[in-house]
Amino acid sequence: MERTETKDPSPGPELTSLTAVTVRRGLVAGRLYLAMGTAIVLILSLVLVHAKSGVFAVTFPLEVPLFATLGSMGGLMLFASDRSKGVLEYSIAYGVRPGWLFGNILVASIVLASVVLAAALAVGMGAFLATGGQITTDLENTLLLYTVPMTYAAVVFSTVTGMIWSSLSTPRMGLNSPAGIAPLLAVAPTILVLVVAEASPKSDYYYITGGAAAAFVVAALAMILLSTRWMDPERYLSPM
Repeated sequence: MERTETKDPSPGPELTSLTAVTVRRGLVAGRLYLAMGTAIVLILSLVLVHAKSGVFAVTFPLEVPLFATLGSMGGLMLFASDRSKGVLEYSIAYGVRPGWLFGNILVASIVLASVVLAAALAVGMGAFLATGGQITTDLENTLLLYTVPMTYAAVVFSTVTGMIWSSLSTPRMGLNSPAGIAPLLAVAPTILVLVVAEASPKSDYYYITGGAAAAFVVAALAMILLSTRWMDPERYLSPM
């Protein structure tokens, strides 16, 4: 009898479709937070544009990661909901690798955050330029070296933390819910950076923002590496 070798599944149309479906479901699950994050950052951007000279260039790049993280919460909500309802357990039984489930939620959160980030940059910077503002080297550096990396690092960190937190606890409201402590772990540092950077001398501004972004990127990468150990298949099973 001829022996056939079993090969590891590779990303194919089914997994690609699963990722697309997860992103769409994340958009639906987190539409309220996505709308809130986008609306607040746009309103604040327009307010800063009409504030006194120099405020927009200093504050706008620091506020975007905060509301992008808020807008990405649909990914965490979807993970917690699917786990409690047994959707993740069924997917694993159907043959989907736990790592793909983890990655799909992470992709959904990144897409949601990208919507807020893109809207903020398009409207905020558009209004700034339309009112006579100039893109200086300092503003460009802050956007590229802080706003963009901090946004994605904060989202990855909060999403991974939230999935681990949700998996280690039983479903309940409050701090154990996706709207509980996990997002605060990402929001709190961005608020702290905002306060410290604005209160510090200009000479220290880029050390603070650049250092904070780098530290969060490292923390996010560490969380991804550690999650491969913490997030074993049993963590995806429904506790009900």
